[in-house]
Amino acid sequence: MTGGTIPWMSPELLDPERFGLDKSRLTKESDRYALGMVMYETLSGWTPFTPHPPTTVMRKVLNGERPGRPQGTRGAWFEDGVWAMLELCWKPQPQERPSLDTILQCLQGASRPSRPTSRFDDKVEANADDRQNLPTAIDSGVFPLFGLTSRTHVQSCGI
Repeated sequence: MTGGTIPWMSPELLDPERFGLDKSRLTKESDRYALGMVMYETLSGWTPFTPHPPTTVMRKVLNGERPGRPQGTRGAWFEDGVWAMLELCWKPQPQERPSLDTILQCLQGASRPSRPTSRFDDKVEANADDRQNLPTAIDSGVFPLFGLTSRTHVQSCGI
């Protein structure tokens, strides 16, 4: 197996023979899978497959399991179009994953939640007036990094 960190590794990197490959090698498709995991971690604040050990994660990935859609405060950034795009990035077959252009197009068209929450909401006690002044993920640069500033619907990307 090629080097890597298991929670971000695509199925074909974990078991290349299952995908008709002679050896494990990084590809654009495996990078797209990892990008989906990085976006999941960035937006949720959770490492993919936490708290499972690497051997369990390998088994889950090879069996087609992926991280669950976060709910509540952590799930606020996972609107339907963003979640659908992540699921496409995590397709088991490398050739079924979207191109980088498609991923970027979909993210540029994604809408942000109607009530963005701060990463500090869980740690800071504040009244309603103070809460409006707390930095949000959008203000701190997380969402502009992914192009998530428009109200256009993601379905234009075919998701």
